[in-house]
Amino acid sequence: MGYSSANEARQAREALGKALEALQQDADIPKEVLGIAQNIARSVGALFEAEYASTEVDGKTCIKSALGTLSQTLALLQDVKSEHAGIQTATESIADVISILFPLTNKPSVRPESASSAAPPRTAPPSAPPASKPPVRSSAPPSSRPPASVPATSKPPSTRPPSNRPQSIVPASSRPPSIRPPSARPASGVPAPIPTSMLPPPAPIPSGERYRIEANLGATTQSNFYVGFSGEIAHGGVFLATYETLPKDTSVTMLVTLPGGFEFECDGYVRFVRDPLDFASESEPGIGIQFEGLSDDARDLVLRFISKRPPIFYDV
Repeated sequence: MGYSSANEARQAREALGKALEALQQDADIPKEVLGIAQNIARSVGALFEAEYASTEVDGKTCIKSALGTLSQTLALLQDVKSEHAGIQTATESIADVISILFPLTNKPSVRPESASSAAPPRTAPPSAPPASKPPVRSSAPPSSRPPASVPATSKPPSTRPPSNRPQSIVPASSRPPSIRPPSARPASGVPAPIPTSMLPPPAPIPSGERYRIEANLGATTQSNFYVGFSGEIAHGGVFLATYETLPKDTSVTMLVTLPGGFEFECDGYVRFVRDPLDFASESEPGIGIQFEGLSDDARDLVLRFISKRPPIFYDV
């Protein structure tokens, strides 16, 4: 038996090995780069466990662990101040690996067919073409997942405080996002600009006064920061775990409070909604608030936070 996506796990592990090699090519590695290399090494270990996992559940758990660490690492790479030749290669490799791993977190767990359940092939005469095997009926459910229910946009905003229950976070949206592989690497050593497809859509024009909300983030809260394929936290935002959702594209002013008494205020808008009434989804209900013009001081606070706790990965 074993994990059905072991080949993808091996492919991702080998790609991370190249990123690790690029960061370790110099004997004198800066401290911040060394920390990133250690994160990559942890992801390599998790992928090795996924490759040889004996069950689908164990394999998917290892994939999610590696994906969380890589999302954190990709965000931290954006803030490296030291000059290092392997930074660009590592960033591109990690983006490639994330595009491989993220679809696996939404892939349904399929029970492997038993060898005894397949009908034996019929022996054909030497002069006749080989007989085809009869199709094997699979007992697994179809892989297509019913579409998530669309959140109601006519619901008036609630003034009740958001929920911050200490539960584990499932780093996936309420619907399988469309994954696009990263664009081809440039032939020269010049860093490639971030493709438009990796950037969030333009912020909607506020139709009235911004709705004020507060997001309390801690070590165990369901609410957390999220990043996308670009890895830049300024292109991400805050996932606010709450049953009192707001309509998509609602303009807000958000006060973000962090451990240690740190806080910052930022404008944003509702980028995505996880409907509380979508019982087919395993994700925590809430709203994803996209940053608008994150200040440098606020970005420093976010980077300090995600260095201790990996952000959610969301395809924006």
